[in-house]
Amino acid sequence: MTSSTPFPTWTRRRFLERLGLIGGSSLVMTAMQSLDLMAGQAGVRPVLTGRPAKSKVLILGAGVSGLVTAYELNKQGYDFRILEARERVGGLAWSVRKGTEHTELNGGDRQICTFDEGHYVNVGPWRIPYSHTGVLNYCRELGVPVQVFLNEAENSYFFYENNAAGVLSNKRIRLREVKADMAGQVNELLLKAVDKNALDLPMTAEDKDRLLRYLVTQGYLDATERTYKAFEMRGHGDPYAMKDLLAGPFTQRLRSVPPVEGTSAAPMFQPVGGMDQFPKGFQRALPPNRLTFNAEVQSVHQDDAGVKVVYLDTKSGKKTEVAADFVVVCMPLSVLSKVDINVSPEMMAAIKATNYSNSAKVGLQMKRRFWEEDDQIFGGHLYSNLPLGEFSYPSYDFFTKKGILLGLYANGPVGDLLDRPVKERIEHVLMHSSKVHPQIRQEFESAYAVWWRKVKYNEGGYAQGAPTSRRQQLSKVDNRIVIGSAATTPHSEPDWQEGAVSAGWQAVASLHERAMRG
Repeated sequence: MTSSTPFPTWTRRRFLERLGLIGGSSLVMTAMQSLDLMAGQAGVRPVLTGRPAKSKVLILGAGVSGLVTAYELNKQGYDFRILEARERVGGLAWSVRKGTEHTELNGGDRQICTFDEGHYVNVGPWRIPYSHTGVLNYCRELGVPVQVFLNEAENSYFFYENNAAGVLSNKRIRLREVKADMAGQVNELLLKAVDKNALDLPMTAEDKDRLLRYLVTQGYLDATERTYKAFEMRGHGDPYAMKDLLAGPFTQRLRSVPPVEGTSAAPMFQPVGGMDQFPKGFQRALPPNRLTFNAEVQSVHQDDAGVKVVYLDTKSGKKTEVAADFVVVCMPLSVLSKVDINVSPEMMAAIKATNYSNSAKVGLQMKRRFWEEDDQIFGGHLYSNLPLGEFSYPSYDFFTKKGILLGLYANGPVGDLLDRPVKERIEHVLMHSSKVHPQIRQEFESAYAVWWRKVKYNEGGYAQGAPTSRRQQLSKVDNRIVIGSAATTPHSEPDWQEGAVSAGWQAVASLHERAMRG
């Protein structure tokens, strides 16, 4: 709706009809958010019985799915070894902190993180819905402490540029203001309808009186006049008109109960000290001699007798060949598609058909926590149409001096930023975020930007598009090779860490069944 479009007359009947439509459409997130919406529980953790005669296994990749695979095989007594191209575990579960560095592919920029000690930004997964019991139960089992992730803050802002929110465009509007004004004005309309017996409700006089009192209390209505007015807890200023709120995208964020899954689920959790503490929990639980770092896989060749893997030691430049009875491939399929591996044509076609997202994140270190001191925002996100994807505030270290803002979180292209120097990408974030927080320019100290498409050994974020036929193909045991990527499981799309746990469980069950057959 443009500013020149006249607003319809909001009769009670039209209002109630429109409210029903809004209630349905509120399940539809913005395009950037919907890419991060779907997820599921990991399924059933495998319970293995028996011991195969040949049980030597190579696991390619120490991301979450590879670590889950190793952890479960270790409990069963398998002779396993993980080959990891990096110097760390975790894959996408990467927390950037002081001293972290990487150079982008194809001659791209090199960055070294200069955050203060103790500060970090999760550039991959950063929150865990309470329904992701696979991840959370492993945190409990591995002794990885978690804390609440504040996914919504009443004092956070809406900010929609141009005419995206009608007359409320280009204004900072608090989430609490929108909640208060919507609930208050809805309750006032309902109260009038109930009071005049205009709604066909089977109520006794006592029921009616109690409902009226509830509507007054819940909507912060004036108890005497039974009307909605500005009140202290809403914040300063007059209420926004119902027609203006309905004309904008604000109602997408209003739900009586938060979802079980998705980016707006609640409660959510995070490992204390960064998401990398989750994979490090597995690392501590595994025998150290089972992990080989800086091992870049060059080839994987199988026959009826076993599998031979050649890897390059990226430190020494030496190539080594190792043999095993079976291989579980937990590398991103975007990388695996370029490896010399002899799987069936159908399997290779499925591997090459799997696309990965253009996910990106930018962490910004600030000299002071101005969002807390000046705006009283503690956790939560900025909801906007700014070309930042999601802009978010930290859910830890409250009331300390400095902090790290998540200045950009995108799961798709943001203009041509992917092709621009890192310095220009950071400037893009500062320019747009300062429209809401003008303090950012003055308080900014340093930044770290990760575009997963340009990260070596990833070449993209999460697997996109998972038709059933492709997942079924990727889930098949290809003679002696099992794919352990999250792209194999229907439990997560895109692949939250719960999907990686599910993939690990699925790989372990398939491998064990194949190994028991000899």
